[in-house]
Amino acid sequence: MNILALWRLIKNSVRFAFRAKRRWITFVIIFAFLSAFITLFVGAFNQYSTEQLLNQKGFYVKATDEGTVTEAQGLNLKTEIEALTQVEKVALFRYFDLGDYIRVYGVDPASKWMFGDAKPSFLINGKYADKQGEVIVSKNATIRADVGTIIGNVSSTLQKGDLLVFENSTKLELDVVGEIDDLIFAQDKLKIFVTNPDFDLLYSDFGNGVTKYCQSLALLVFGKLYSPFDKEIYNNMIALDTPGEPLYLLVKNPTYGDWADPITAGPDVARKDRATRMLYFIFGVVGGVLLTILYNFLIVWFRRREVAVLRAMGYEKGEIRINLLGESFTISLVGYIIGILSIIIYYAARGMTFTNQLLAWQTLLVSFSIVVLLTIPGLLLSSLSFVRVSPVILFKAR
Repeated sequence: MNILALWRLIKNSVRFAFRAKRRWITFVIIFAFLSAFITLFVGAFNQYSTEQLLNQKGFYVKATDEGTVTEAQGLNLKTEIEALTQVEKVALFRYFDLGDYIRVYGVDPASKWMFGDAKPSFLINGKYADKQGEVIVSKNATIRADVGTIIGNVSSTLQKGDLLVFENSTKLELDVVGEIDDLIFAQDKLKIFVTNPDFDLLYSDFGNGVTKYCQSLALLVFGKLYSPFDKEIYNNMIALDTPGEPLYLLVKNPTYGDWADPITAGPDVARKDRATRMLYFIFGVVGGVLLTILYNFLIVWFRRREVAVLRAMGYEKGEIRINLLGESFTISLVGYIIGILSIIIYYAARGMTFTNQLLAWQTLLVSFSIVVLLTIPGLLLSSLSFVRVSPVILFKAR
């Protein structure tokens, strides 16, 4: 079969899919629900792998109180921890006071889930600050009249959509893209969260030499997060979390400021929880695959008369499968798009950002593979028996 003939066959199969409108709509709705379910499930697991990352393969350390760890002390501690062979990644979160009523926090978009007091899951509106020029504000944050350095189209209470303009000898504009229900100290201050580059710009232009402090530190140990049988995470956490081990000794060294004890769920608990979550994930994926195969079987079953006609007309088995595959792929793709759009609309109605809450590109790739790409082996498996049966028997089955 040449490429042109194959293309015509695929186009015919797509048109074929739209002929029985009621049945087509039914299957599209089914695939939309299936897509939404699998996408949310995979997204929830992806969120688990980020939000609970520190509970599974790392530690979280906070300064004991405001102003107890300077930036210099924190950076020195970070350098020492990074030198430990068991440690994979370290993230440090800083702040400084801009005047009497504003506290500026620096966040790293690549490590935003590691900021224990200001994670994306704490957003109550909008999205996280993922690039320069964006800022998140604390819930019910208010502008004080005597701040002096802030101008712009802002309300007395900051909210998503406002524009913060810091202007002195230089000018820095920040879009308020989200509001966060934060748990950080200094409840009497307006707290804003900006990317580290904007943090440094604000400090250099408006900080007036005030001291920069560290709020928290987070670190991950080496190991495979999704493998319940991987002992590397377990061993690395054991090697770090007791009073006589490197991390504890470093954190308790007064040279690096006053830090609280490292917080972890414990290697044994984390390992069991990781295994349980992995089991849920496997069941979810397998369930999605089985449902996809089931709906492909129903598509083939409802098309058995058409299969008989095509067989009687002399179509090859491969050509019939291509016809069915085109229909199934069209239905699953349209259903997937509708399912994703439904989730986006749901989050938009709640004022939340879809990709910020649950989904990353990995989540979409996995859910797309389950719902759409697996229609190919699912349909081939479902149609195997039908294309082998004689047209006469298929007509009788009608």
